[in-house]
Amino acid sequence: MSIQILPQIALEEQSQSHIVRSIPLLFYPMPNVLYTHRQERLKELSKDSPFGDYLLFCAEIVKEQLALLKQDPIKVDLSNILNANSHTAPLALANYPLSKKWQEYLQKILAALPKMTPEIAHLINTLKQNSSETLQEKAELLLNGKFNQVESNESLFIWAALSLYYTQLASQLKGKAYAENSEEDWFCPVCNSLPVASTIQIGNNVGLRYLHCSLCESEWYMPRVKCTNCDDLQHIHYFSLDEERAPTEAECCDSCHSYLKIFNQELAPRLDVMADDIATLMLDMKTEEENFSKSGLNPYLFAQKMD
Repeated sequence: MSIQILPQIALEEQSQSHIVRSIPLLFYPMPNVLYTHRQERLKELSKDSPFGDYLLFCAEIVKEQLALLKQDPIKVDLSNILNANSHTAPLALANYPLSKKWQEYLQKILAALPKMTPEIAHLINTLKQNSSETLQEKAELLLNGKFNQVESNESLFIWAALSLYYTQLASQLKGKAYAENSEEDWFCPVCNSLPVASTIQIGNNVGLRYLHCSLCESEWYMPRVKCTNCDDLQHIHYFSLDEERAPTEAECCDSCHSYLKIFNQELAPRLDVMADDIATLMLDMKTEEENFSKSGLNPYLFAQKMD
């Protein structure tokens, strides 16, 4: 898939009514709006969820991300990567090496978070004792997809700081960057990270499906009824827990035996991809019992077993 990250660039899709319409290929994050809504959604979902305590803990992390966004925003010169003749994701490590600014965010998040359990308190203290070099190494392992080489509970906090950093960078690329991903269009064309899930949107883009990035929070277009892991078009089916037309379904591929959740904003207009993915963990459990493996990544679920 080739993506020109410019507001005026669009694809053409044939709708069911045979009217050709223009499709925006990519949406950039609006960090302030995103974190404000996510915090509200996490608290809202916690009220009737068996994962309520964990949703509230995640809300505390988002609260700190929002506070840091306002207190210590970043503004960087991206001209080097914008002017580079590269058709790869502009914020991928190969194009934009990781600075240590994210570590400042991490230390401030760790200092501000409530120590809700002895386990969390111990984890926070352990992370604080990591050297700058060790933290940088762990971050780069995560960004390169080597998740099993970093302790999962630590990854939750490291990724929260990284995401705050990359989300701000992505928001500053709007209208200027170019990215191309010729074969694997399930990776984010901005930072080359995995998606969390996909959403069927409402409003001007009603009925269109977009993948949501787990790192920089950008969203990119992908046609519906297509595997988000191997691009298969023939062996896709949908699984939900009880409703015939559920707001959250697992899109399963019998070709590669992967699945990724798909959220329908028409049925749940207040949804937040990260928050709603946590709240619907029962769907993951049931889908994985059917021998499908999740192809996406929710960074808040690095530590889903943390008590």
